[in-house]
Amino acid sequence: MHTASAWQFNLPLSRMHKLPANATILEHELSQVRLSLERETGVLLDISDAQLSDLLTERVPTRAAKSTDDYIHALCNTESERERLAELLISGETRFFRYPAAFQAFTKLALPELEERWSHDNQRNLRIWSAGSSSGQEPYSIAISLCEALKCSKEAWNIQIIATDIRATALQAAERGLYCDSELQNMPLEMLQTYFARIGQHYLVKPRIRNLVTFTRANLTKPNYIGRFDCIFCMDVLPHFSAAQRSAVIEKMHMYLQPGGFLFLGQGEKLPATNVTLRWRQCSDYMMYQRPLAAGAASSQ
Repeated sequence: MHTASAWQFNLPLSRMHKLPANATILEHELSQVRLSLERETGVLLDISDAQLSDLLTERVPTRAAKSTDDYIHALCNTESERERLAELLISGETRFFRYPAAFQAFTKLALPELEERWSHDNQRNLRIWSAGSSSGQEPYSIAISLCEALKCSKEAWNIQIIATDIRATALQAAERGLYCDSELQNMPLEMLQTYFARIGQHYLVKPRIRNLVTFTRANLTKPNYIGRFDCIFCMDVLPHFSAAQRSAVIEKMHMYLQPGGFLFLGQGEKLPATNVTLRWRQCSDYMMYQRPLAAGAASSQ
């Protein structure tokens, strides 16, 4: 909603068969499909023409199309089918606390600064956006970090974490909050017991964490205003957009950040060239970015 291979292409081996002799997809048709999907998702598709041809051929009978020509025409003119095909192609790889240094910077530097700023106006509202949230590991990691950092004072806070992704299936999995043993094997036992309930060979996120997160579908490259935020997490998503789209996404996030708010990218990710001002903040070996405070607010600190 996200390592450098965060966006991968979900093509099971069973689909890697040869095209039927009577199914022919021309090069210009593949280019047309590729362009249509990239416009729909904003993601540059790193997939071979052979793989794309294979997937398109498989989708023909599911749409009751008479030929691949009919299907391609329908695809380019039907938003729901483009969305479905995009979901088959894009699979967001993620894990809990993917970048420990980023979460340490969040709790050790960003959160104390926000808390100090709020102490001047007695507000305890905290809004966080997890962009490209995939199947929920990132926003739940944020929620757990908050609970660990705020301890007993958390009841006095109004916390809202908005988690977005382009894929409906990923959001459905995130809302379930059910994860297998292997996905949590590196989490400390005490944290696991505190925030998860064991169900057979799986772990379910407890309500105290799930209730902090709201999942909603959103495409980062399309207009969608979801409010202002104190922190935005957008890890390993930008590299999969074009240069122009990366700049546009950062400009959007700058607009959505509160003055003094923080932007968290993937470890080692650099900001693209933009017309906005974000100053870098170093915490140990992790670098995050901060929107400068307004002149009046900065002078009062």
